[in-house]
Amino acid sequence: MTVLPKSNTKDSPARPDVSTSEDMSRSASPEKPAKKATIYDLARLADVSPGTVSRVLNNRDKVKAATRDRVLRAAKELNLKPQVSVRTRQVAILSEPTFTDRIEGYAATLTAHLAFAFSRRNIGVILPSNPIEQLPGSFLDGVIAVTFDKQLEAMLRELETRMPVVYMDKFDADAREYVVRSDHFNAGYLAAKHFIARGRRAPAFFGAHNRPFVERLKGFKKALADAGIEADERLQLLAGPDMGRASAITRLVRTGADSIYVPGTSFQAMECLHLLTYVMGLKVPQDISIIGGENEGISTLQNPPLTTIEEPLKDMAEQAMEMMDRLTSNGRVAPRSITLPVRLIERDSVS
Repeated sequence: MTVLPKSNTKDSPARPDVSTSEDMSRSASPEKPAKKATIYDLARLADVSPGTVSRVLNNRDKVKAATRDRVLRAAKELNLKPQVSVRTRQVAILSEPTFTDRIEGYAATLTAHLAFAFSRRNIGVILPSNPIEQLPGSFLDGVIAVTFDKQLEAMLRELETRMPVVYMDKFDADAREYVVRSDHFNAGYLAAKHFIARGRRAPAFFGAHNRPFVERLKGFKKALADAGIEADERLQLLAGPDMGRASAITRLVRTGADSIYVPGTSFQAMECLHLLTYVMGLKVPQDISIIGGENEGISTLQNPPLTTIEEPLKDMAEQAMEMMDRLTSNGRVAPRSITLPVRLIERDSVS
């Protein structure tokens, strides 16, 4: 007689705890990823309305400073980075507050070109009057640094850990930084070469003591060396903030300069022309020649019209915008450093 096994009743020994294939499959399946935070989560955490969150993330006004700070701290706590497809991207264009030509000249012109370029891509722009104070209260996708002193540069290095930063005309950048600049070395080279071609044998250089002017001076000295002209260091002047242009130009003329390159697009050459003509009583170009930086629509109206080196500020702005557009759309940028060519515009201030 066949004996069937007894069913497992409460009087029977307990059956070993064996997992079924269904149990094993359920336990082996990976946990679902945590739900991504939304602006509604941010609103609840910051105890504000979703509309207030939207105004803060898009850098709109009519939000109290304390409320803005609370929302930004909550966003950081949630690691909330709203997709750019559902909001307007915001980029800050910066210059240090003490820079002399934020209203006109190099910084103002380049900032205007940048603002127009970004507006065509529907990318919002903010122009903080004091970046050190105002940037911590802004929700940004990226930063364009037009000019930067040591304090602002230190803040930009910290920002680089959280968002893309594109530098304009930075000549000491490392390989990881994003830079758009004009060829300042060749600007100096072209200026000296033009003086030499016109028979000038004592060309002088006058600029500020910072990296862009140092780069131009390198090219200026290279052109002199290529022409076999021994450079006179007394005619190569990088002035600090305590030296006025009048005393600097007077020193160069008294040292024997027969021509002066005054680079920069902040009207430096026009001031030099005024000093030589109306203060020192010299004739340009008969007594001394001048090459300056190009100020479109203004350089040609001087008496005499100025020979200049044109920096491609509009093209620089377009390249920086394209670079930032890709960086804020999760695109790759290569190369990270772009150098654009300059050109000499020949007029009547060199003979």
